[in-house]
Amino acid sequence: MTSVAEHGYVPLNEHAESGHAKLLALVGDGKRVLDVGCSSGYLARPLVANGCTVIGIEFDSAAAEEARSVCDDVLVGDVETMELPFSEGSFDVVLCGDLIEHLRDPDAFLARARPLLHADGRLVLTTPNVANWSMRLGLLAGRWRYTERGILDRTHTHLFTRKTLVETLGRAGYRVDVLDFTVPLPVFRTATTERTAHAVGRLRPSLFAYQFVVAATPA
Repeated sequence: MTSVAEHGYVPLNEHAESGHAKLLALVGDGKRVLDVGCSSGYLARPLVANGCTVIGIEFDSAAAEEARSVCDDVLVGDVETMELPFSEGSFDVVLCGDLIEHLRDPDAFLARARPLLHADGRLVLTTPNVANWSMRLGLLAGRWRYTERGILDRTHTHLFTRKTLVETLGRAGYRVDVLDFTVPLPVFRTATTERTAHAVGRLRPSLFAYQFVVAATPA
């Protein structure tokens, strides 16, 4: 089987303050997880190692094939239109790592996913912060250019601020229990500098957050 790197899929970021690490911590151990947009299974692998059972959904058939090596099952298709063959309350966690910004109608998908959680289950997700300081400076300078990766990834169809993310989750029937964020550093990345960056970001998350990390429960 070809490697994740050869396909160019996102690798797992194991830095303690990374979005991936925060997602894994919010999911926890020994859970039944629906990993929506599971890609190559980069999040599923450590979850399975921690005793979780993971079912994936992925649009890219090649990525889904990679993920099948670790997930119990992987469904291939467009999660906004495909049938979701799960009964109500099937999962402890619905995991959406960097997913909702790619959807045509995030509100509808989030509402559709809610019944799949049991009463004590949680939705766990990450999504970029379009109000990050770098975006604001770019707009002041008259710049708004889509890129291959990052906040303005050209495949992003919906962008969120802290406020609009909370509003979206509320409309879909969730209560936000955890609203964390990431403040990644391009250089000098050590545990100490990342903790310092996160502490600075805590002063004003709506400005300094690069990415929001959320855990929400059915309201």
